Amino acid sequence: MKQNSILNGLKEAKEINLRNNFEYIDAYSAYVIKTDNKTWSRGQKRFLDILYTKKRRSKKIRV
Repeated sequence: MKQNSILNGLKEAKEINLRNNFEYIDAYSAYVIKTDNKTWSRGQKRFLDILYTKKRRSKKIRV
Protein backbone atom coordinates (compact mmCIF):
# COMPACT_ATOMS: atom_id res chain seq x y z
CA MET A 1 0.00 0.00 0.00
CA LYS A 2 2.80 2.42 0.92
CA GLN A 3 4.64 1.71 -2.34
CA ASN A 4 1.51 2.54 -4.32
CA SER A 5 1.22 5.95 -2.65
CA ILE A 6 4.89 6.65 -3.36
CA LEU A 7 4.39 5.76 -7.02
CA ASN A 8 1.32 8.00 -7.20
CA GLY A 9 3.31 10.86 -5.69
CA LEU A 10 6.09 10.36 -8.22
CA LYS A 11 3.57 10.26 -11.05
CA GLU A 12 2.03 13.55 -9.86
CA ALA A 13 5.47 15.15 -9.58
CA LYS A 14 6.32 14.01 -13.10
CA GLU A 15 3.10 15.50 -14.48
CA ILE A 16 3.71 18.81 -12.67
CA ASN A 17 7.28 18.92 -13.98
CA LEU A 18 6.08 18.28 -17.53
CA ARG A 19 3.46 21.06 -17.25
CA ASN A 20 6.11 23.45 -15.90
CA ASN A 21 8.41 22.58 -18.81
CA PHE A 22 5.65 23.30 -21.32
CA GLU A 23 4.88 26.62 -19.62
CA TYR A 24 8.56 27.57 -19.83
CA ILE A 25 8.69 26.63 -23.52
CA ASP A 26 5.58 28.71 -24.23
CA ALA A 27 6.97 31.72 -22.33
CA TYR A 28 10.39 31.49 -23.98
CA SER A 29 8.98 31.09 -27.47
CA ALA A 30 6.74 34.13 -26.91
CA TYR A 31 9.84 36.09 -25.81
CA VAL A 32 11.78 35.01 -28.90
CA ILE A 33 8.89 35.97 -31.20
CA LYS A 34 8.48 39.46 -29.72
CA THR A 35 12.22 40.22 -29.37
CA ASP A 36 14.23 41.50 -32.30
CA ASN A 37 17.12 39.37 -33.49
CA LYS A 38 19.86 41.78 -32.40
CA THR A 39 18.65 41.92 -28.79
CA TRP A 40 18.13 38.15 -28.62
CA SER A 41 21.57 37.47 -30.10
CA ARG A 42 23.22 39.84 -27.62
CA GLY A 43 21.56 38.00 -24.73
CA GLN A 44 22.61 34.62 -26.09
CA LYS A 45 26.20 35.82 -26.44
CA ARG A 46 26.25 37.07 -22.85
CA PHE A 47 24.79 33.79 -21.61
CA LEU A 48 27.33 31.69 -23.51
CA ASP A 49 30.20 33.94 -22.44
CA ILE A 50 29.22 33.33 -18.82
CA LEU A 51 29.09 29.58 -19.37
CA TYR A 52 32.40 29.35 -21.16
CA THR A 53 34.63 31.82 -19.36
CA LYS A 54 38.12 30.58 -18.72
CA LYS A 55 37.68 30.88 -14.95
CA ARG A 56 34.51 28.77 -14.99
CA ARG A 57 36.01 26.10 -17.28
CA SER A 58 39.07 25.69 -15.09
CA LYS A 59 37.02 25.29 -11.91
CA LYS A 60 37.06 21.68 -10.77
CA ILE A 61 33.73 20.06 -10.07
CA ARG A 62 33.40 18.81 -6.51
CA VAL A 63 31.11 15.91 -5.87
